[in-house]
Amino acid sequence: MKPNPVHGALFGLAIGDALGVPVEMIKRDVLKQDPVVDFANYKGPEGYKGHNQPLGTFSDDSSLTFCLAASLCDGYNLNDIAAQFVKYFFEDYWTAGGTVFGVGKSTEDSITRLQNGVPPERSGNYDVNCTGNGSLMRILPLLFHLRPYPVGMRYHMTRQVACITHGSMQTILPCFYFLEFALELLNGSDKQTAYANAAQTVSTFIQNLELGQQDIDVLKPLISEDITKRSEESINTIHHAVHTIQAAMYCFMKTNNYKEAVLMAVNLGDDTDTTAAVTGGLAGLYYGFDTIPEKWIDQIKRSNEIRDLCDRLSIAMGL
Repeated sequence: MKPNPVHGALFGLAIGDALGVPVEMIKRDVLKQDPVVDFANYKGPEGYKGHNQPLGTFSDDSSLTFCLAASLCDGYNLNDIAAQFVKYFFEDYWTAGGTVFGVGKSTEDSITRLQNGVPPERSGNYDVNCTGNGSLMRILPLLFHLRPYPVGMRYHMTRQVACITHGSMQTILPCFYFLEFALELLNGSDKQTAYANAAQTVSTFIQNLELGQQDIDVLKPLISEDITKRSEESINTIHHAVHTIQAAMYCFMKTNNYKEAVLMAVNLGDDTDTTAAVTGGLAGLYYGFDTIPEKWIDQIKRSNEIRDLCDRLSIAMGL
C-alpha cells in the first residue's frame, strides 16, 4: 500500500521519540557540545543514558500513540481507547521491546484507575495544576478521525481523549491547538498558512469557553505572536504541555525538512523524547513519509508492525 499522511505522522512521531530516548533529561548546553545526529547510545559526563534501551527504542509516547491508533481502526470508542492503555501499561502491549518505561505520574495513576474500574470520563488528573504533556504526546492519531467534523465536535473529542489521563485546561488546550494545526497541514496548507489559520480557528473557538486568564494565556505565544521570532534560549523543553507545544512548533516552523526538525527538537535537551515526538509527528505529516531517512525507518523497533498499523488506520479512515 502506498504510504500516506498516516505513515508520515506515526513514523515521524515514533522516530523523533526514539532519537530522543537516549538523551532524555540531558541539558541543552551538554548537547550543544555533543549533539545527537543519529540513533545512538549516548554516554554523557554523568554516565550511560537512555533507560538502558537498544538503538531505535521508542518510549511510552509512541506506545500510547499506537494504542490510540489501534483503537481508532475499529471506530471511536473511549472505553476501548482506555482498555488499550491498560493493556499497554499492565501487559506491555505496543512496547518497543517488552518493557514499559518513562511513564509520567499522571498517566500512570490514571491508567491504574482505569484498571481499577474507573471509567475514562473520570480517570484523568483534573487538578488545575496538572500541566504534564502526557496527553499531548499521544493524541495525534485522533487527527485522522476528527477531520470531517466541525470545530465544536473536534474540540469535544480532543478533550475526551486528553482527559483520560490529563484533565486540566493547561493540557487540553495544547492538544486542541496541536490537532487544529495538524488538520491544516493534512488539508494541504503550507506551514505559514496553517499557522495563521490555526491561530484564527483556535482563538475564535476558545472565546466561547469559560476560561480564566491563566488558561487564556496558555496558547498566547502561538495565536498572538510568531513563535519563530523568539530566541532559542526562551524555548523551554520541560515536560509541561504548554512548553512542549511551543517547542515543537518552534522546531517545526524554523526548519525545512523532517531530519532538521527532529534533530533540533532533540538537541534542545530536557524532555527530548516528547519534544521530538510532537515535532516529528508534524514534520512527518507535512513533509511526507518518503522524506524520513530510510535508515531510521529500518532501525525503529517494530517497524513492520508500525507500517501494518498505519495501513489499517489508513483503510479505516478512508485515506
